[in-house]
Amino acid sequence: MKTTKNATQLKRHTYLGCPLTRNRTAWCFRLCAPDSDGNGRCGRIAPHALKSRIQECIERFNKRREQE
Repeated sequence: MKTTKNATQLKRHTYLGCPLTRNRTAWCFRLCAPDSDGNGRCGRIAPHALKSRIQECIERFNKRREQE
């Protein structure tokens, strides 16, 4: 007799949480440094990596100012 593992999916109500704090909450604690794609250590989009249009404009302005 051969035994095999059954692939089980996560339930819809399951929260993965933050791997750094091992907290099972649905929000991010913003402790990890996002990778180049903007994902945190948990693999989800890191909200602290997102930048608004205004933040991007300020960064561009500061870069131009430093070049002068």
